[in-house]
Amino acid sequence: MFEQGAIKLLALSLIAERPCHGYDIIKFIEGLVGGDYSPSPGVIYPTLAYLVDMGWAAVADSDAGRKQYSITPEGLAQLERQQADLTALKERLRLVREGAGARRSPDIERAMGNLKAVLQVRFSHEAADASLARRVAALIDEAALAIQKLEG
Repeated sequence: MFEQGAIKLLALSLIAERPCHGYDIIKFIEGLVGGDYSPSPGVIYPTLAYLVDMGWAAVADSDAGRKQYSITPEGLAQLERQQADLTALKERLRLVREGAGARRSPDIERAMGNLKAVLQVRFSHEAADASLARRVAALIDEAALAIQKLEG
């Protein structure tokens, strides 16, 4: 979902807005993509360490020993140099977020649940017949192709 350097840029932009913890950055990025992706701590904390190593962020211990990250003047300069990249990245993520919202349409979720239930019932009472499975797969493939060709 993210090209190289994108999470670093998003993290830097967030700490430019306000000092925050790694958890805040995880939730911020999750929200930017509509909940379809949540970066793991194993991605975020090395990213924050990189920002500190580069001199773009500073870290301080806050409540309960949690680390709080804030931007440095060098980080602000870096963010300014990458402003066009950040704008393009946020636009791309906005489109991803809108797509995630459409996929969560109650009608789409109901139809997908219906398909799943029918398949479970149809194939649970008898041994899987290879011919039937191929015909069902062909129908699903046809539906997928028809959906792909729909005009938005």
